[in-house]
Amino acid sequence: MSHGSTKAVLTAVAGNSLVTIAKFVGFMLSGSSALLAEAVHSLADTANQALLYLGLRRSVRKADDEHHFGYGQERYFWNLVSAVTIFFLGCVYTIMHAIEQLRHDHSPEISLIPFLIIGFAFIVEGYSLIVALVEFKRQYREAGKTFRQYFVETKDPTTLAVLIEDSVAVFGLLVALAGIGLAAYTGSAVFDGIAAIVIGLLMGGLAYFLASMNRKYLLNHSNEEVDEVARKIWQADGQVQHVQRVNSIVLSPEDTLLMAEVELREETIFSDMTQEEIARAIQFMHKLDDIRRSLEGDVSRIAPETKHIFIEFTTPQDKPDKA
Repeated sequence: MSHGSTKAVLTAVAGNSLVTIAKFVGFMLSGSSALLAEAVHSLADTANQALLYLGLRRSVRKADDEHHFGYGQERYFWNLVSAVTIFFLGCVYTIMHAIEQLRHDHSPEISLIPFLIIGFAFIVEGYSLIVALVEFKRQYREAGKTFRQYFVETKDPTTLAVLIEDSVAVFGLLVALAGIGLAAYTGSAVFDGIAAIVIGLLMGGLAYFLASMNRKYLLNHSNEEVDEVARKIWQADGQVQHVQRVNSIVLSPEDTLLMAEVELREETIFSDMTQEEIARAIQFMHKLDDIRRSLEGDVSRIAPETKHIFIEFTTPQDKPDKA
């Protein structure tokens, strides 16, 4: 588990918890829909980042009899749960409350308190954003990529999620500040309500982005970089005639499953062999292929849902010694 990612998440959880309480207090004192929207936004951020941390913790568990390739995809699952259940609900609730306020033309009681709370939130969420940005910068530099490349290609949703959430949170504060400020200046609830609706739409957009980002890694997304590296290395190897197929699945940001079919050159396999030995070797290879097909067929007949089977044979000397 990345220490930097964990630090970014925990910083965000702590900061958003304080900000959430402050914003709800501000809403109760002022009745501002924009401040309520920001409070719901911060609550959603806090719950989401708590789920990010849960995903980080659960994803590092070792493989077992039920999960042969480990629990790396837990990170993507909890991010997806967070996006769908928290942000969409927060988005819908916030917009509905703002529309209700506009229908009844309820003017918030604007005082200095909402502005102080927004200022406090700027400081806390701004610091959290800086922590996430520093960690994200470290990650894309280690990967040898630009900010834009890593933003699009990263397989670690955690730090990116915190970075995006904090960026949206800071922008949402600017929207709330504008809405409350205009409401105080004009005495109209319209600006406060519009600001709340904009914040709700921001939450919905963020939810869609996070859900889309994590969804692809729960659908056996390939690791294009690993595929390309494997192809280039094997095709350049003098022992290889042809790379027939390379497949990969991203199990976690630190774990990729790679499968391939590689055709070797005959001169590599049969060098220093007599014609009789070559004939026997070819016969042996055909026998192995027949055995493999037979084993695959036996499983497929009984369990037809088994569409992809990869069997690796071991030679007698590869077998572990029996006690």
